[in-house]
Amino acid sequence: RQRQMCIRDRMLSSAANLLMAHLVKNYTHLQWALPTVRGGLAPHILNRVKDYIHAHLAQPLMLPELALLAELSEFHFARMFKQSMGMAPHQYVMNARLIRAEILLKTSQMDITTLALECGFSSASHFSNRFKAVRGMTPTALRRG
Repeated sequence: RQRQMCIRDRMLSSAANLLMAHLVKNYTHLQWALPTVRGGLAPHILNRVKDYIHAHLAQPLMLPELALLAELSEFHFARMFKQSMGMAPHQYVMNARLIRAEILLKTSQMDITTLALECGFSSASHFSNRFKAVRGMTPTALRRG
């Protein structure tokens, strides 16, 4: 019996909240809207992680170390990072490496193998394959063009 009363009280409270929201929204001149929830990582944590990534592109970057920087579990960090950035952490790292590689291809005479290692790729062939898949041309073709 007490459980039924508790359920009834919660239903009445919810109904009253809905009625109040409806009245305020439709019958007043107040500019009222539900708050938007963005979610994701806090800006200072996101900046810390991004700064770390860009400072360490030449090194292997693993999810556990990035999650540790954010002081979150790997799973929760990966979800929040994706919500904040619109891409998974490994996609962000790969994109950052490709951007750095493209800049180096255009501004330096570094050979492709050295450039690949400098940007964090395991080999020149891995770099060339990823670059061509994303950019639609080989690193050498970009350098020539």
